[in-house]
Amino acid sequence: MHPRNRLLVIIFLLAMSIVFWDSIVLTPVKLFVVVLHELSHALTALLTGGSVERITIDARIGGMAVTRGGWSWLVVTSGYLGSMIMGGIIFLTSLRRGSAIAVASVIGAVLLLIAAFFVRNAFGLIFTLLSGGALLAAARWLPERWLSLTVQYLGAMSCLYALVDVKEDLLTLEHRVTDASILADMTGVPAIVWGVLWSGAALVVFTLIMRAAWRSASTPSSTTS
Repeated sequence: MHPRNRLLVIIFLLAMSIVFWDSIVLTPVKLFVVVLHELSHALTALLTGGSVERITIDARIGGMAVTRGGWSWLVVTSGYLGSMIMGGIIFLTSLRRGSAIAVASVIGAVLLLIAAFFVRNAFGLIFTLLSGGALLAAARWLPERWLSLTVQYLGAMSCLYALVDVKEDLLTLEHRVTDASILADMTGVPAIVWGVLWSGAALVVFTLIMRAAWRSASTPSSTTS
């Protein structure tokens, strides 16, 4: 498939995913981006001198990273920003021919490490172990064209996670403790403002990586698979 055609397929899949976000078919994808979201909180806590008590992943498409110490405002903010950055890295690094195998292998190994060191609830442990194993198996046996499409879709979906998750958190009448509400309590800035900022950042990051991918696909050195 020509690289530009693959990008159009990914954009179509993303659009369908957002439209049908409540579909049970998307549950594994949503849980995957939740794991990246919670991992971003955990890594930021560790990098700013804190510690990670546990990560839990909920079957109802939720999660929680319990941390101690670190720069609390940055830890709270890093969930969406970190998943955007990691998603962008996953997407861009998997664009080169043959790189999807390495990217899928790394993600699979990271999921297994998260399960071993951080995840402390039964459902979360089962999901991270199964998804990590599935990605390692895909890297070994899935044809490259399908593996590339899968990895790039997961990366791009992670970039857009803030857009759909913030909508559910802030544009419904259900009251929940969210990153935006926690940051609002810490800063005095309304939660809706943080939600809009994160959603805007998600669109900017997504646009930038898609522009970079489109330009790369149009260069003479671009290859097909």
